Amino acid sequence: MILHYIFLGIISIMAMLLLCIIINKNETITRKLKFYFTSAIIGTIMVTLCEIGTYFFEKPHTNLWIQSLLCDVIGFSVSPFIPIFIAFAICNLEFSKYKAWFLPPIISMFFTMLSPFYGLIFSVSTENIYTRGPLFSIFILAYLWGICVLIQETVKLTKRYQTKSGFVLYLLLFFILFGTTIQIIFPMVHTTWICIALSVTIYYAYFCELSEKFDAQTYLLNRRAYNCAVERMEESSQASVLIFDIDDFKMVNDTYGHPYGDYCLITVAGCIKDIFQEIGLCFRIGGDEFCVITKTADEAMLEEAKNKFLKKIEKCREKDAKIPNVSVGHGIYKKGLCKVDEVIQKADDQLYEFKNRSKNIFVKNI
Repeated sequence: MILHYIFLGIISIMAMLLLCIIINKNETITRKLKFYFTSAIIGTIMVTLCEIGTYFFEKPHTNLWIQSLLCDVIGFSVSPFIPIFIAFAICNLEFSKYKAWFLPPIISMFFTMLSPFYGLIFSVSTENIYTRGPLFSIFILAYLWGICVLIQETVKLTKRYQTKSGFVLYLLLFFILFGTTIQIIFPMVHTTWICIALSVTIYYAYFCELSEKFDAQTYLLNRRAYNCAVERMEESSQASVLIFDIDDFKMVNDTYGHPYGDYCLITVAGCIKDIFQEIGLCFRIGGDEFCVITKTADEAMLEEAKNKFLKKIEKCREKDAKIPNVSVGHGIYKKGLCKVDEVIQKADDQLYEFKNRSKNIFVKNI
């Protein structure tokens, strides 16, 4: 059984090292994210090595108690930091804004460092017998704090992105909690760090999926996801396409600068998501072009949603008159009656009719 645990740990470490290489060779993510992912991986490797070390060193009535002590100090010190680094990585958080989150793990590390002398978190006797200390709960609370941070940021992540697979992250959290709980209840059953090693890998895979499907600026689905959704429309019995275009967006960039233009894009994308995410998928398909694809062919529902969207944009413009108008058009697809390309073209034509009508109204008002 001991060899079984050891080899599982070694395999986990090898997998983590391979994942670390893959992450650091990825040219599509920033150095900051690489640092967060790498920190979580290195921490997991360190703790796993310490657990393997305890199998060799924590043998009662041997002279290996110093080695046992070192493994426990490193393991207890590093563990609470790992879920926080995972949260920072998957949610691309700024360290300066959330650095206070590291305070509980730092406090736990402080008491851990004192434990070899005062037996606070744990103690290892000169007979090499390990026991939990009177302040062991501080370590548990620090680790649970890290898990709570990870849960909180996972929930935020599922809300930020319009993803239908958010439940996968909740299952992953359950997986981590399950593995951790087993080891807390049964200290000799070492499940936590195998679970964490697998979870870091799955989190990274999920992060890559989000990066591939979503626009990094607006958090809407990107052009690649749009192309796949258009292909799937042919298989649907009915659907609808709405296309949005920001009026005179080039002039906004030229007049107020690209940072303000980015702000306008994010504002418009937020309005689209707020109104349409319940009935369809929202995409950014170009610089200032957006799209919504729904499974409904209800004309009245679409018109109602469009009107709600235009009112929401108007409220944004009341707060900031520099925000431009947005033109919108839609087309309805019914299998056998029309082609998807024709529906998209109809939505595009309607959009330009809307845009021209808005310009004519503006000229008349002048």
